[in-house]
Amino acid sequence: MPAHRTSDEERAASIAHLLALEAAGTPITPARLKTVAAAHGRSPKTVQCWLQRARDNDGRYQRKRRDATEVTQRMEDELIRWCGNISSAHEALTDDGILTLSYSAFYRAVMRTYPRSFIDGLRGGEKARRRHDLHGSNRDRGRRNDAWEADHKEADVWVNVNGTARKPWLTLFVNCSNDGICGWAVTPHTPNSQAIIVALHHAVHRGGPHGPFGGVPTLIRVDRGTDFLSDAVHQAMGILGIDRVDLPPRRPDLKPYVESLNNAFKNMLFRGMPGYTECSSPDTTAKSKPPPLEDLLTFERFTAEVHQFVHRWNHQHRIRNLGKRTPLEVWKADQTIIHDPPPAALSRFLPFVRRTFTITGTGIQWAGRHYLEPWMRNLGGYRVRLRHLPGYFNTVEVYDASSDEYYGTARWINAASTHVMRRVRETNAADAARLRKALKKRSKIAAERYAATAEPAPPQLLTTLTTEQAHQHMHDTRDTDPLATPRPADENLPEPTGSWTNTRPPQPHTDTKENLPAPTPSWITHLTSPTNEPEDSP
Repeated sequence: MPAHRTSDEERAASIAHLLALEAAGTPITPARLKTVAAAHGRSPKTVQCWLQRARDNDGRYQRKRRDATEVTQRMEDELIRWCGNISSAHEALTDDGILTLSYSAFYRAVMRTYPRSFIDGLRGGEKARRRHDLHGSNRDRGRRNDAWEADHKEADVWVNVNGTARKPWLTLFVNCSNDGICGWAVTPHTPNSQAIIVALHHAVHRGGPHGPFGGVPTLIRVDRGTDFLSDAVHQAMGILGIDRVDLPPRRPDLKPYVESLNNAFKNMLFRGMPGYTECSSPDTTAKSKPPPLEDLLTFERFTAEVHQFVHRWNHQHRIRNLGKRTPLEVWKADQTIIHDPPPAALSRFLPFVRRTFTITGTGIQWAGRHYLEPWMRNLGGYRVRLRHLPGYFNTVEVYDASSDEYYGTARWINAASTHVMRRVRETNAADAARLRKALKKRSKIAAERYAATAEPAPPQLLTTLTTEQAHQHMHDTRDTDPLATPRPADENLPEPTGSWTNTRPPQPHTDTKENLPAPTPSWITHLTSPTNEPEDSP
């Protein structure tokens, strides 16, 4: 018998030939049936059933169909309520008397009615459904610097950053025509617009560790991260004349080259480093709990490893989709003209500080920081403007406020030392731990706890405080609650004296006009006096 069963068209052709022989008077012998059955991978008895079904259907072979069950709206609602759990939906429909089918028949009906992506989406959400999406082949690479792609990549490895285990982030710019890494930046924490501008500045410069790759691209494709859409990044790309293409969310297939590079970093670099988070381990918490600090790479060593990998990728790694050539070989084979940015543009794509400053004898003062350089010697009293990387204040670029002439770079001279900043961080961490402990204690006191039960019964509240503790807690809460503060109307007011003036004589409280006293002339004089107006309107 063949390893696989034949199709319906092949079966129909064989059955039509046997029926034609039978119509011509040639008997269908058991040997002929056995030969046909062996060709289709079935038994002679099955071929006889095919022949009988064709005779009953005017000589046309058709596969025997099971009774098709239509999925009703109630069945679909129950399937959605159970988040795609077909077994639970079948059990609920059976208990309600709505469904009489077996589980296997109901399962076939559901799988015949809905695609697999819909069922997986009910079970795992949109992320599970996207696994079934089909994507075309990679887009046209174009020529060098026609298009770049940019993205962030969290390193799958723990790194020792000043005594703390962290997972650094990479910001990458990739040339689509040759998969060359044009620029990159490493940050010990979640990157922001500063990392993007540093990587972009690194990318447009040619030379250095990434080789001859660089120049000004025509466009850069990015996802819709808030840092890529920031005003600082938009200004930096706009000054260089680069078009930013904002891709739709959750579409990694639209930037395939940088996504492939992210996987290359993981498989070719991070897997061999100590502290790799995806290693199989008997400890189920190994991925979330970092190893001891002495077993991890320092941040400087990690950055050096990334530096070496970028050089090896661009100059030595041969890529199959590039015809087993390196990115450098593809770059050199492309004779497209490269547009290098002018030096003035490179120093001007940093965002401006909104206000202007005056150069004094102590330099430039900004938010308590002092910036001083020798070239400020003869510029006392000049009004200047500052540019700087977002979130980075160690250096600023100084420009004339009126002519926008570039003066130079100024450094922050009164910055706190590394030792002092470490002490500040330790103090902040101690305060945060103390607050967490206090909040945890408060939530434990205020939390309601109920007794466990195995019988249907109202919830029984468990007492966790003594009477004295409960009264003390209510007293402490009342002292700090602004709503519990007594208002002036609730306080004990002093008794009235003879010096107090009554604008009206006391009147008995009543809802009927018959019990009101008759007005006197003194009342009329008082009510019509322009200097003594009544408190309430009549």
